[in-house]
Amino acid sequence: MMKQASETVDLTSLMQQQRAYFSSGATRSFSFRKAALGRLEEVLINHRDALREALEKDLGKPNVEAYLAEYYFLLQELRLIRKSSERWLKTKAVKSPVYFLPCKSQLRRDPFGMVLIVAPWNYPMQLSLSPLIAAVAAGNTVVLKPSEMAPACEQLLAKIIAEVFAPEHVAVVIGDGEVADDLTDRVFDFVFFTGSTHIGKIVAAKAAKNLTPNIMELGGKCPCIVDASAKVDTAAQRILNGKFFNGGQTCFAPDYVIVAPEIKDALVDAMREKLSKTPWNDEMAHIINDRHYKRLEKLIPDGALKFGDDDRARLRLAPRILPEVDWDSDVMQEEIFGPLLPILSYTDYEDLLRHIGKHDSPLALYIFSEDAAMKERLMNDVRSGGVCINDTMKQGSSLEMPFGGVGASGYGRYRGKAGVRAFSYERAVVTKPTWGPDWFELMPPYGDKINLLKRFLR
Repeated sequence: MMKQASETVDLTSLMQQQRAYFSSGATRSFSFRKAALGRLEEVLINHRDALREALEKDLGKPNVEAYLAEYYFLLQELRLIRKSSERWLKTKAVKSPVYFLPCKSQLRRDPFGMVLIVAPWNYPMQLSLSPLIAAVAAGNTVVLKPSEMAPACEQLLAKIIAEVFAPEHVAVVIGDGEVADDLTDRVFDFVFFTGSTHIGKIVAAKAAKNLTPNIMELGGKCPCIVDASAKVDTAAQRILNGKFFNGGQTCFAPDYVIVAPEIKDALVDAMREKLSKTPWNDEMAHIINDRHYKRLEKLIPDGALKFGDDDRARLRLAPRILPEVDWDSDVMQEEIFGPLLPILSYTDYEDLLRHIGKHDSPLALYIFSEDAAMKERLMNDVRSGGVCINDTMKQGSSLEMPFGGVGASGYGRYRGKAGVRAFSYERAVVTKPTWGPDWFELMPPYGDKINLLKRFLR
């Protein structure tokens, strides 16, 4: 395995092995793919406790959050894909134009080849293995680069993958940002990146140099709109659930709330009451590292409502709601990615759109409203990767729905069926028999063929 950016020979050798393995056709068999995914399921189950311990070391994740988001969710996706991928990828017959006959026209889905997956630190197991499962099911070989910022999970991923796969099929490459730079400079057949918009632009630009197809799963400031018709108590609870899950370090968490002025005080009071009763110091993931902790501290404005105590030594930042911020505040200039929740208000619909439009298209749009016309209008007027109405996070947590962004929040979709299709491409195949007539010989001299065309092709 590659440990440092300078060890390029090992990586070059690994890529050569993977290309040769893919070219051998070894990954083409559906029985081979299903067997590999079956081994992964078994090993993942055997490492359930190790997974929980690694997530505790890296992020201080509560057991419930770790189990649901980074273990059970993966198991469910793995089982669904293993059961259904052959059907999803089955070659399909389509109609042929009459002037092609006799012939057979088909659409088949083929794997890209050698895939690079670059994963983030905030959900280090889920966001590494979810795309990997889909890539393997589609018939690719995979090089996985986990985030070095979650070192316990990085080591566990390397262990799990080594137990399940031969390195020429799937391999984990461990290292820092220089290693990631080296990897993204190389020529793969497909690149899947999850991370910040800033780094995503760099990775996408590198892929473009080689015309490498790619998926970018990024982030952005996801707005949460609460209009005057919303049920305040329900909105308060569900917004808090989404915002502070994983310590606010979720790419599609509600980034800020923009609320009708007549219910702003009621919403803040409801949130204050609920937060005051929650033991956040021991029941919320900590900030990933000291650099991000310092960044978040600088974003906290005067007038912030704090719930619990900060613990710098343990990287635990108490959750805060920020009811006194304005649109020019520092916290409104970047994606927060932490347990800080700004709450702003709007005067009318045009004012609402104007303020939301100051930020790029987000990964998610959250709407709390009982007004059907308002909900439909917002979905038409505000572009986003996904939408969740009267709740948060659910649109990104269903295996029956594709997940991804639009514009600055990324492009491409995955999860379940969408993931398997993302790691394969559609290929048109037309088969002509050697018997039978060729109705139109498209070679000069054409003679009076134009009259025949006009007669039959109208």
